[in-house]
Amino acid sequence: MTIYLTPNISDDTIESLDLFDAYRYGEELLDSRFPRDAARVLRKVVEAEPDNPAAWELLGRAHFAAAHLPLAEEAFRRLIELEPTSMWAQTALGLTLDRQSRHREGALHHRVAAAMGASERDATRVELVDRQTG
Repeated sequence: MTIYLTPNISDDTIESLDLFDAYRYGEELLDSRFPRDAARVLRKVVEAEPDNPAAWELLGRAHFAAAHLPLAEEAFRRLIELEPTSMWAQTALGLTLDRQSRHREGALHHRVAAAMGASERDATRVELVDRQTG
């Protein structure tokens, strides 16, 4: 389902959603390009299920899309704690750090992702940082 009008989501509405519906609604909001609203809804899911990696990933994506970079960083770090072998999570954290102009820190996560066999873009990002500091 695509949401076309700007959603008007109250705290009461979010509170009334069960966790599955909140997750799905957050997913729909993110897909419909309402990342701030998606993050508000998804916060309920991660608070109720702090060990749910799918919820942390979606929350991190929502914060990243909304340019809430410190919150995206927090979500992706939690995702890496839950799934340390996730190449995607390492890349996402690296990109989040890059967007905050923290390229050296980001390069560490791009290195890990590249070592895990992620895309060549991770290796290229590391090379760019190494070239600038070398």
